[in-house]
Amino acid sequence: MFRVVTLFLIFLSSTFANSFLGTYEVYAPSIYSDKDEVIAEGGVVIYNQNSTFSADKIIYNQTDETLELIGDVYVSSEDSKYSKNDYLKIDFKKDFFSGDKLFLYDDVSDLWIKSNRAVTNKKKYILKDASISSCDVKNPDWQFRFKKGVYRSDKDYVTLNHPTFYLKDVPVFYLPWFAFPTSTTRQSGLLRPLIGFENSENLLFVQPIFIAPYKNWDITFAPQLRLDRGVGLYSTLRFVDTNHSFGSVTYGIFNEKQDYKIRHNLKNSTHQGLEIKYQNSELLRGYIKDHGYKNALLLDYTNLSDIDYINLKHNSPLAVNKLVTSKLNYYVADDKHYAGLYAKYFIDTEKLDNDDTLQTLPSFQYHRFIKNLPIDNFLYGVDYKFKNSYRKRGLRATQHEISLPFIFSKGFFNEFINFSISENLYYSRVNYKDANESIEDANYFSNYHNISLSSDLSKKHKNFIHNMQLRTTYIVPSFDKRSGYFADFIPFNLEQKSLLFKMNNYFYDLDGFDFLIHRLGQNIYLEKEDDRFDDLENEIIYKYSKNLTLQNTLIYSHEYKKLKKIQSGLYYNDAYNNIRLNHTYTKEPKVDDVNFLTADVSRKIDRRYSFSMGLDYDFGKDFTKEWRFGWRMKKNCWDYELSFRQSVTPILTSGGAKSFTKRGIYLYVKLANIGGVELKNEKNFELKE
Repeated sequence: MFRVVTLFLIFLSSTFANSFLGTYEVYAPSIYSDKDEVIAEGGVVIYNQNSTFSADKIIYNQTDETLELIGDVYVSSEDSKYSKNDYLKIDFKKDFFSGDKLFLYDDVSDLWIKSNRAVTNKKKYILKDASISSCDVKNPDWQFRFKKGVYRSDKDYVTLNHPTFYLKDVPVFYLPWFAFPTSTTRQSGLLRPLIGFENSENLLFVQPIFIAPYKNWDITFAPQLRLDRGVGLYSTLRFVDTNHSFGSVTYGIFNEKQDYKIRHNLKNSTHQGLEIKYQNSELLRGYIKDHGYKNALLLDYTNLSDIDYINLKHNSPLAVNKLVTSKLNYYVADDKHYAGLYAKYFIDTEKLDNDDTLQTLPSFQYHRFIKNLPIDNFLYGVDYKFKNSYRKRGLRATQHEISLPFIFSKGFFNEFINFSISENLYYSRVNYKDANESIEDANYFSNYHNISLSSDLSKKHKNFIHNMQLRTTYIVPSFDKRSGYFADFIPFNLEQKSLLFKMNNYFYDLDGFDFLIHRLGQNIYLEKEDDRFDDLENEIIYKYSKNLTLQNTLIYSHEYKKLKKIQSGLYYNDAYNNIRLNHTYTKEPKVDDVNFLTADVSRKIDRRYSFSMGLDYDFGKDFTKEWRFGWRMKKNCWDYELSFRQSVTPILTSGGAKSFTKRGIYLYVKLANIGGVELKNEKNFELKE
């Protein structure tokens, strides 16, 4: 029969007592005193609300204030730390313990430590002849073995002196020193390094440094060394300034070695760039929201010296778009009014400079949502736009546009048919600047009639529901007056007498799954003798199941009597497979032909292994933009990914834009809750115009 004895132990700050004065209860079949010692035997349990000790036998010395736990010692604490020992001695006066055959487990990080000898003072464990891993304890796939290490339980941090990394029982590599956190919470430290080799650059080494002093912001410094090319530094500051806004600032710079710059005929010896991203869904919260308005700000700004600023970033894909766009969007609106301020700035990375690139700096829009007039079924709206088309070299312009629709709308036959007719007034004024010759400013005024019949019908069949939306719009210009020069980069609302047909079909099963979508649109210009038919647009989305989707968009040109655009896609996804196929074909005068295929396939072989492969192929230019193949293994305690890739990458030389082809082998290894490393070996084997 168990006897229950309550011991009042005064702790200064014991490791497992969590640094407080506490009352512990002792349960044991046998407990007795011998002079200054209290001895309990036969399977002893000591616990309070924060910690639990168990052992075959305990000896508590009241004079020395020491506690010895002997045989099958088990300790657990409120912070999810567990340990098992053969022998453990705790000195409460010195706040110190030592033990033999220690096994320590942290169930937050899943890391365990086995040590022949362990000594601790407060929250500091000194480990000797030990190993650490997060894999199976009996037969770990990997482990670090070390002679001495320190585990700080208060800081969730481990430092190892002279560790050797083992795969199974095979030593792989040695480190003079290694440290890592055991907590999953965000904290400062070293991130996954990147080590690589490229034939023209030699050794590549990137070691990101993560600093997180506060919860609402952090910063990453990523210095990089390309041994035969140069050195660089990319830094990113991320922040959350309110509960409805966040952003980041990235600055990067890379300095080329002079011989590399000359050998590859690069335009710039220094590549640098600045990126600012910010979103705020309630910018003027106290002034706007409280008065019934909503507003938001989006900033996405990039300024770079050339495309190599992007190519040299270690954590981003190679550049695939020659045009880099910065934008600023801000709007404020309620249920009656909408106002937006926008700006766009373009950098064409294939140009030596962008002085002749048109920028939108800025544009503004005011829109008055459709509102009822005092007369039933009569409505009106207002739309005003301002646009400043700016560039340093070449023709510039500012444009004002205003549209005023006056609408009569009414439903007939119990809303079976909806009829609307509108009178639309439109005016545009364009002022040109900095032209090489005298160009007259443009004025354009028009009004047109818009007559529309529409219907929205739904019918339930035996196995599905069909929703059909039909609309016919008849546009009749009634007045048109224009003067001045109409530049090709200025948009005008040049309405023509036309008839527009639109039909949308949606098919749902009885559970509401939209398994088939069809959209068709055709515009007919009634006053043209030739080319009366605008492009015919047809789109079909067929969802064979929730896993498989087929999509096709066709644009047929009546003018050229051929398909102008074909875009097809196949998408499949289930627990084991992921397939994405996209093909785009466009052919029209004065525009470069596009005939491009993108394919990505991945297959999960079992719960651990999967492979992926992809291809970007340009049929028009008959070359492979990129191909890739990868293999991945994922287990609870570690995973790795091995991939092969070839890609064509643009660069800017002193003679203009060129590209080079790069082949590479990439290996990424991650040890669960410790970290990982990224390795790559690349070869630049061709440079072409």
